[in-house]
Amino acid sequence: MILVVGLSPAWQRTLEFRQLVPGKVNRANRVSETASGKGVNVARVAMEAGGDVRLLTVVGGQRGRQLVRSMRAQHLPASVVRVESETRICQTLIAGGVVTELVEEAEPLSRREVSEVLARFDRESRRATLVVLTGTVPAGCGDDFYARLIRRTNVPVLVDSQGRQLLEAIGARPFAVKINRDELGAVPTLRQDAVEWLVVSDGGRDVTVRRDEMEFRVRPPRVKVRNTIGCGDAMLAGIAVALSRGDPMSEAIRLGVACGAANALTPQPGHVRRADVKKLLRQLP
Repeated sequence: MILVVGLSPAWQRTLEFRQLVPGKVNRANRVSETASGKGVNVARVAMEAGGDVRLLTVVGGQRGRQLVRSMRAQHLPASVVRVESETRICQTLIAGGVVTELVEEAEPLSRREVSEVLARFDRESRRATLVVLTGTVPAGCGDDFYARLIRRTNVPVLVDSQGRQLLEAIGARPFAVKINRDELGAVPTLRQDAVEWLVVSDGGRDVTVRRDEMEFRVRPPRVKVRNTIGCGDAMLAGIAVALSRGDPMSEAIRLGVACGAANALTPQPGHVRRADVKKLLRQLP
C-alpha cells in the first residue's frame, strides 16, 4: 500500500473562460469543484493509475466536510484528522491556454492536532510499502516535520516539498526527491549524492533522473494542454505506483511522465484517464 501524506488539502474551484479581461466582468462558461491539494491529487491519480493507496490528511469546517464528501464519492481511501481551522479554497482560472491559480495558505495546526497526525501516521505506515510526503506543511508542525516522518518508518519515502521542509527531509535520507527546475535553484546545498534518487522536472521539457554518477532523461510527449495544475502531482503518483509494484526507476519515471501528461489533458487538477495514460506510455521511448 502507498501511504500519501498531504496536510494542505484544498477545496478546488476551476473556472474556464473564453477570454479573461482584468478589470472587467468575466463570465465563466464552465465551473467544476472537487477535493484537491497536492496530497489529494497524488492519491487520486495513484488510485486512477491502478495503485493501492491511502491518503493521510487534515480537514476542518464546511469546506472540509465538502472535501470529505468529494473523496468518498470518488472512492478515495483516506485517514482524515479533523482540525479546528477551515480547509482552504483554491481557484484556477483557465482562459485561452493560460492558467491562473489563486491560492489560500493552510491555517496552522495545534499541538494536539499535530500529535494526532503523528499517531495516525504511525498506525497507517505499518501497512505501507511506500510513503509519499507531498506539499507544504502547516505552521505548528515544525520545519523538520517531514524529516521526523521519514525517521518514523522503515519503508522507502518519496518527498516533494520546498524550502526548509525539503532541506530537513533530505537530511533524513529519503529514497527519492522530486523537485522542479526552479525549486532546484532555490536549494543550492542539495548535492547529487544527498538522496538515493533525484528527479528533476522542467515543465514540458526533459525530466532528469540522477543516482550517484548515473543520469538519464525522459522527454514528455506533446499533448494539447488544457490545464497544467497538478501535472507534477500526477507525475509523482505514477512514479509511486510503479515503484510500489516493484518496477525499476526507469519504468517508474516513464509511468510518471505519462501520468503528468495525461493530467494536462483534463481541466481538473489531479485527475487522469487510464486510457490516456496507456496511450501516452506507448509514445515514450
